[in-house]
Amino acid sequence: MKKLNPVDRPDRTVIVHKNDVDYVYFTEKVVYSPEKKRSSPRRVYIGKLNDEGKLLPNQNYIDIFGAVEERVDPYERGDFISAGLHCAVDDIAHKLQLRELLESIFGENSKKILDIAMYMIAVQDNAMYCFEDYGYCHSLFNGENFSDSSIGRLFDEITVKNIDLFIKSWINIYAKKDIYVSYDSTNMNSVAGNLELVEYGHAKDNSDLPQVNVSLGYNQTDNLPLMYEIYSGSIIDNTECQKMVDRAVYYGCENIGFILDRGYFSIENIKYFERHGFDYILMTKGNARFVQEAVNEVGAVLKNGVTHYLPEYEIYGTTVEKELFSAGHKQYVHVYYNGVQAEKEKIQFNSQLGKIENTLSKKIEEKIQRREDVKTYETYYRMKFDDNGYFLNYQRKDKNIKETVDKMGYFVIVTSKKMNAEQALNIYRDRDAVEKVFRMEKSYLGCDVFRVHTTDKLESKMFVSFIALIIRNEISKKTKKLYQSNRSEYTIQKIVQQLERLGLTRLSDEKYHERYNLTSRQKKILNALEIKEAEYHKFVEEAKKQVK
Repeated sequence: MKKLNPVDRPDRTVIVHKNDVDYVYFTEKVVYSPEKKRSSPRRVYIGKLNDEGKLLPNQNYIDIFGAVEERVDPYERGDFISAGLHCAVDDIAHKLQLRELLESIFGENSKKILDIAMYMIAVQDNAMYCFEDYGYCHSLFNGENFSDSSIGRLFDEITVKNIDLFIKSWINIYAKKDIYVSYDSTNMNSVAGNLELVEYGHAKDNSDLPQVNVSLGYNQTDNLPLMYEIYSGSIIDNTECQKMVDRAVYYGCENIGFILDRGYFSIENIKYFERHGFDYILMTKGNARFVQEAVNEVGAVLKNGVTHYLPEYEIYGTTVEKELFSAGHKQYVHVYYNGVQAEKEKIQFNSQLGKIENTLSKKIEEKIQRREDVKTYETYYRMKFDDNGYFLNYQRKDKNIKETVDKMGYFVIVTSKKMNAEQALNIYRDRDAVEKVFRMEKSYLGCDVFRVHTTDKLESKMFVSFIALIIRNEISKKTKKLYQSNRSEYTIQKIVQQLERLGLTRLSDEKYHERYNLTSRQKKILNALEIKEAEYHKFVEEAKKQVK
């Protein structure tokens, strides 16, 4: 029987794990036995699971569910071989010293790592069972196409030790000192396997799926991904912060600063930064004591709208020096006021108060006696109960409401280095690049969901995703001006599509030929990627040799 494409595991199936293999059985029917006086399922073997939790179907599956698309022979190649993206990735990997570094650590496996990374960029997915189809019509670093089972073996050979060695070497090249590192985290979902790191946690999306948290360190200077960390889905960002610092120390980073959002804010974390001599630019939480003190000190001046205007952001901002934690050691507290945002918050707040009061009125009608049913509203309302314990009435706490309204529109950034409010905000706003990187990781590399069965394979797959992220980010950076010139025609997706159209066609002589001239758009893309036309044509000539 020919190899078939993997499929989703059907309903009414059970998995029998034996000798490290997951065998899948389909329950055809439930049969009652008069002798045994009980019902028992009648099951048939329909295939086994691959490393990604997909079913590799057998003939029994076909008999029950119908035909399945056949998998391509990995050694066959299509009549058209795409080579444009391969050329771009090869050039980027060489200029970043990425290819050489991977080869020094992973040997011949480095070629497959780059191929899988290229595949993730091209198809915007991380499902490895589709790779053979991709390799069928693409030139590859590996030369020959390879199967998903080969990828499974590759992931087994990518060890945590080697990943660590790579990141340490990568940082030594690009992040030794005198840089700011933006750090952020996101949830990646998992739909397969029994992974040690997978837990239901504080999900930022898809909260119905178990989560793996991934934090990413990113060079603020040139937007280059530097390091990442995988940790349990139940761990919140705030508690992971000190481990990030420890990792930076471990990797040999010197004289670097961290730019972090309020999810990482705590007094303990700030003290930890200072103890290790790292600078920081940190968005604070509004309930911190020193934040309230700073707002009380300068808030009225900012709200008056006469001085301290920052025209680039259309807000007001000023800086207060404070010794927050120890005498003789100052921090710089930058207070900002956004009048437009304040009005939006007031409208939302008043709307919320209206909804609360509707709820409280209904509870009066219900004649409730349980004080805990209204306890959550006691911040802004006094509750009155009669002698029998029935909820009777409520009254606004005008002082508390006014205090909340007065705080609206303000936000605070604290820095270890002396700078003014505009400088602090400029640097912090530049961290938007981190969020864009996470969008790349999740949306454009298919990494919103991990499809693996073991923690080791999760580590391996995340590493290859990180390599893909480095390369895709570099494509984005190099083609930024093109995108700015035409935001509809030069998105990364469309740039990749144009590169994918470049390649070789097999003609009647059974040989591959470069048939078409470059279009003006393709020339612009290659030029933006700093690839000369002659270099591209030379690359294609070399690609011919591997697909003869």
